[in-house]
Amino acid sequence: MITKHAAVDAESQSDNQWNDDRMRKYRSLKRKMIEFIAKQRSAQLTIDKANRRIQALQRENRRLLHKSKGKGDAMDASPIGDEDDAGEDDEDAEKNEEEDQLDENEDEEMFGYTDDMVLQPKRNSASRKRQEIPRDSEGNVIFPFSFASLKVLNLGTIMINQPAFHNDRYIYPLGYSVERTYMSMVNPDSQTTYTCTVKEQDNAPLFTIRAADAPSHEISGQTPTGAWSLVIKQANLIRQKDSTNAISGPEYYGFSHPLVIEMIEELDGVDKCSRYIRRT
Repeated sequence: MITKHAAVDAESQSDNQWNDDRMRKYRSLKRKMIEFIAKQRSAQLTIDKANRRIQALQRENRRLLHKSKGKGDAMDASPIGDEDDAGEDDEDAEKNEEEDQLDENEDEEMFGYTDDMVLQPKRNSASRKRQEIPRDSEGNVIFPFSFASLKVLNLGTIMINQPAFHNDRYIYPLGYSVERTYMSMVNPDSQTTYTCTVKEQDNAPLFTIRAADAPSHEISGQTPTGAWSLVIKQANLIRQKDSTNAISGPEYYGFSHPLVIEMIEELDGVDKCSRYIRRT
């Protein structure tokens, strides 16, 4: 005769068995999902690397074509533009790698597994078509040239006999001039156009900035960051804002933009800048 207690035990064992079966199925499905995600992630990384390699080859092809300025046929055969924001230079390549690592770390926190797993592939940030540099029939850049938040007025001249005009990351051509819009230093309710220029002082570059709404006042600094820091400080001051935010002078001057880098590296004398490391 089966007692009531025995019946309860049997029912409990049945429930435990059912729960164990569900847990095994759950773990099996989760394992399959993780394997699928890992394969998906690996495929996406392979595609991203291939895209960056293609972009590098396209830039090299453009550079070689632009060297042949007198060959009209070569200029007509210019390649389709590559992407704008990723893989254009070493900084962008490093940024892509850092973003990949951040995604992987987030996946580890969510799943508690290895770093090659992700819920869904990261969309390539280089999804926008690269803007082409306007050129004449001989391959020379046509100025002024506007892109992003910059308008390039003049690329200037590379000072090959004055090493202070370049370093390992940037070249500062004498006469380089661009315009960009930023908060006004005199009117807290408006923005204005700033003209950024590279001049010379004591055989070294002098970075000057002049606002359209204060043309008689020229701001200058020994570095791009030094000059722009003064502008930002004054613009924030009249707005009663804190001006402790760090800024990148080369970025505000346009020196770090891939299109500016490409155009400067086409100027005469780049190869004589001994410390400079080419990006394209």
